[in-house]
Amino acid sequence: MDGRLGDTDAERIAAHTSALRRMDNTHGGASMLYMATAHLATTNTAIKGGTYTEKAGQALFRELGDLAGVVGWAAHDAAHYPQAVKYLTLAVHAARESGDRNLTAHLLQCLARVWGYTGHPQLARDCIALALYGARNTAGPVLRAGLHALDARFAALLGLPREALRAVHIAQEIFTEDSPDPAPAFVSYLDEAELSSTLGEVLLFLARKTYDPQHAQNAIGLLATATDNRAQDRVRSRSFDSVALARAQLFTGQIEAAHATAEQAAAIGTGLDSARVRRRYRDLAREAAAHPDILPARQIHGLLPPGHRLPMPKTSRVRTDARHEASRHGRQLRPGL
Repeated sequence: MDGRLGDTDAERIAAHTSALRRMDNTHGGASMLYMATAHLATTNTAIKGGTYTEKAGQALFRELGDLAGVVGWAAHDAAHYPQAVKYLTLAVHAARESGDRNLTAHLLQCLARVWGYTGHPQLARDCIALALYGARNTAGPVLRAGLHALDARFAALLGLPREALRAVHIAQEIFTEDSPDPAPAFVSYLDEAELSSTLGEVLLFLARKTYDPQHAQNAIGLLATATDNRAQDRVRSRSFDSVALARAQLFTGQIEAAHATAEQAAAIGTGLDSARVRRRYRDLAREAAAHPDILPARQIHGLLPPGHRLPMPKTSRVRTDARHEASRHGRQLRPGL
């Protein structure tokens, strides 16, 4: 970029952001973080030092916000949480400067996910509330549904099951609304599979807390929908979907089904450089280890990459009656989203 910037430069940033987003989704954040960080620094310096019209400036800051959001998300996926907060905060400020309320709301929900993941669900919920308020007159049904789905997640983590269920129902209702406007690129991931995955994990969490079998069955239905409908190029999300479904099946005593789903999850996740995927594998390994006397559960443990396994308790007898064992051990599973 030279000193005078315009629409062509904004389009170039958008093209680079799209390529980085695809790399992140397909290979994991750590695979492209160094390159993305360098590109963001160069782009930020060029915009800060450049000259442009007011209209071009809005476009440039909008694309800078989207780019910083992708870089922040990659840092989150690579477990570089301070960096993730730094880049996502930059992204929010750039999006606000551009005047794009919907992009700002999207970036606030990215920041909320980082806060929720690192153990600050109230901060996360505050970000979602701010996003919902800021985009109340501009966001389409897809973006609003995604925000309410995350509100359900953080309400559940805060021990507010009624509020969580209310947000689940709002998200499902809003998602079915018609919209004449196409969704922007930054919310293209918010499809039926993404909504089903988010809400399915919320209901699984509530099932663990309340032992309500209906929550567990609804969770399995939603997670199965996510698994069946997820786009093939969203490799990391497909891995998350399969791990979540396997965990739900374990919880409900469907050990053989869980084994088959875990096998699929292990195959999908091979080659992904993602700290979040590794954490999900460890969650699955821990929950499989809660069934040490069931052969399919022990086999689930063996499917996972060596670095993601936990020591299995020794047992003198291996059972194959999965439903009987699940009824004995199912409540030992540790809650978590």
